Amino acid sequence: MNWRTKTENKIELFSDWLFDNAKKTIAAIFLLVVALGSQLPSLKIDTTTEGFLHKTDPMRVEYDVFRDQFGRDEKLMIAVKTKNIFDLNFLEKLDSFHHALEEGLPNIKGVDSLINARNTYGAEGELIVEPLIGSLPQNKEELIKLKETVTNNSLYENSLYSEDFTMTTVTIDTETYSSKGLSQEAVELDFDDNLDFDDNLDFDDNLDFDDISIGGQKKLYLTDAENDEIIAVTQRIMGQYNDSNFEIYLSGSAAIAGIFKQALMNDSAVFIGLMMVVIMVVLFALFRRVSGVVLPLACVSLTLIMTVSLMSIFSAPFTMATQIMPTFLLAVVTSASIHLLAVFYKDLASTNDTKKSLRYAMGHSGLAIIMTSVTTAAGLWSFSFSGVAPVADLGVFASSGVMVGLLCTLVFLPSLISATRFKVIKQKIDKNGQTLMDRALIGISVFATGKPKLIISVSTILIICAAIIAAQLRFSHFPLQWLPEDNFARVATEAVDENLKGSLTLEVIVDTQKTNGLYNPEVLEVIDDVSENINSISTGNMFVGKVISYMDVIKETNRALNENRDEYYAIPDDPDLIAQEFLLFESSGNNDLASLVDSNYSKARLTLKTPFIDSLEANAFIDNAQVYLDQKFGSLAKVTFTGIGTLMTVTFEEAIYSSAVSYILAFSLITILMVLLIGNIKIGLISMIPNVLPIIILSTIMVVFKMPLDMFTLLIGAIALGLAVDDTVHFMHNFRRYELQYNDVDKAVRLTLLGTGRAITLTSIVLALGFLVLTFSQMNNMFDFGVLTASAILVALLADFFLMPAIMKLIIKDKTNI
Repeated sequence: MNWRTKTENKIELFSDWLFDNAKKTIAAIFLLVVALGSQLPSLKIDTTTEGFLHKTDPMRVEYDVFRDQFGRDEKLMIAVKTKNIFDLNFLEKLDSFHHALEEGLPNIKGVDSLINARNTYGAEGELIVEPLIGSLPQNKEELIKLKETVTNNSLYENSLYSEDFTMTTVTIDTETYSSKGLSQEAVELDFDDNLDFDDNLDFDDNLDFDDISIGGQKKLYLTDAENDEIIAVTQRIMGQYNDSNFEIYLSGSAAIAGIFKQALMNDSAVFIGLMMVVIMVVLFALFRRVSGVVLPLACVSLTLIMTVSLMSIFSAPFTMATQIMPTFLLAVVTSASIHLLAVFYKDLASTNDTKKSLRYAMGHSGLAIIMTSVTTAAGLWSFSFSGVAPVADLGVFASSGVMVGLLCTLVFLPSLISATRFKVIKQKIDKNGQTLMDRALIGISVFATGKPKLIISVSTILIICAAIIAAQLRFSHFPLQWLPEDNFARVATEAVDENLKGSLTLEVIVDTQKTNGLYNPEVLEVIDDVSENINSISTGNMFVGKVISYMDVIKETNRALNENRDEYYAIPDDPDLIAQEFLLFESSGNNDLASLVDSNYSKARLTLKTPFIDSLEANAFIDNAQVYLDQKFGSLAKVTFTGIGTLMTVTFEEAIYSSAVSYILAFSLITILMVLLIGNIKIGLISMIPNVLPIIILSTIMVVFKMPLDMFTLLIGAIALGLAVDDTVHFMHNFRRYELQYNDVDKAVRLTLLGTGRAITLTSIVLALGFLVLTFSQMNNMFDFGVLTASAILVALLADFFLMPAIMKLIIKDKTNI
């Protein structure tokens, strides 16, 4: 225990130094905050699906290669519902809507709908590829002919029209690259000056010199802001055309990402505002002083500015995961401030000496505040190893924010106290010199130490029952259900899934690894077979509603060149004929082929249209499909899954693995720190038992209320552990001091609760209310996160007030030093 005493003495000496140099310290910290805060304007927001993976992740790298080659697969899908799409008035309005989008939307490659869908046919031995509707039908005969043309092409069913002809789609194909210039990532191209080029040199089709600027920098991919602008303009145009017979639904992965970002920005402002109000109310109710409100708020404000500035400096974007960080830091730093101020104000009431009371408060609570900050930071830092980029950023910058908050609490706050003049305010006490809270805390200590066996028995039964129920907890990751049931994007996506058999796409790359390998009829036969039968491996809610590939092009072309006879809607047997038909299609002026095959005809893209479902089901399908495709293609080609839909699916699997590592790491680090603080291995290990209780109870609550264990609720365990340990650290820090001093467990518990119990209670209230602020979120996942984390904090408080004293009463029997 000698190191603890020495540390507390050093903190007291540091307090005296701060008191004597308060103004200089405040000025230095303000200069630091201003310097860091200057970087705030460059903070970015990222809600993209690919942003969930690190830039070096193989899946992310593979996706970047895919979109460089084939373009951005994250499209906006607009579904239009009516009584019958083959109606003259409807088609006229659809045509107007289509052209309004084409003319009004920025950063798009084009708009695809029934109006300009590909129509391939032969005429007098010539291949014709033209828009499906050259001019709108003028009478019923032309309308019937159009309907026959559309329905005779299987490519359009569940793609451009629903089976009951009540819904059609308008797809907005956005640009792959931003119009804002270059990224900060340099592309290194090493050319040997002595290299001789010959006529036989083959260039890799993956190297597109149009995508590399002078100076070797890559083009910047379409930004969140540009995607937001496309969505905003689309919604504005939709509003001009939407009516009861022209119901418009906006769906697609790009729309979902945009909605998430909009909710993130709105929620963040609401969270911070509400949290500030909660903090001010609690602080004023606790201290009854203006300084008791202003001083902690000054600390948390500086903490937030510096932490978010660090994110900006290190180019870490604000994401769905880091959205919880400001609220978290507000609560944690305020809690630390309460522990210091509670002791300071209480001592000031008797001494009326600011310097002496500050020294006492720093010596009494400083070490505990340091340890709680370190344990909380350790719990958060465990996330920094996550394979999910936003979660890793949360681990790095939230833990950094906690340490910045520690700096503010033990340096900036004492400096502000030193520079402030205080009035002595007497507390309302009874004839025994006790407040209402004092009497309540004494009652808790008497019960906890008087009936330890009963408390431990009930707790053991509760833990066993909760663990049995918690074992039924299910994993699930369904981002669409994060949105309220009446959210327009969720309604639209569900409508498209129901009527058009899928709103999401999984991209498959078939790489023959040979120039002109796609001319091989055997490869084409396998692709055709896979397109027809891949649904055989679908289970549950997962299915493939449509497969889109270059097979459609080759079959259409072959039929057109054979007098439009349906029996020729098939794959030619001759590779040379296949090559000729591809050439003829390319010569027709239509550029659809560029998004389906690469320039060397070695790679093909298969787009699997699927419903937006739980990622676990989708992930199981991808695993089974990969095995199926590998068996089908064998040595003919290498097959890989990519695209936004795939990234969305595999990210959760990475989150599960990363969270398991984080929990083990967090628990190990916090246990070691607890043992070091207490100075006794046995008591240190036993004191961790109450901190596991909140996690078990949370799991039970999730099972009872059918809350899934998704990417966000996975974070709660390590965060709850870090926060729960804070109360335990403060309790054990003071308990060990009094127990060693008086050799009396009952007295040590009573003095501990009277001394630090008030601060523990109020900090728990602040933390709980802070996370309950998340229940005002537009997103269901944030609501669950707030409720569960607040519940964990309250359970931890009860465990530290009842279970911890009971355990200490039983294991420390002889009333002697341990």
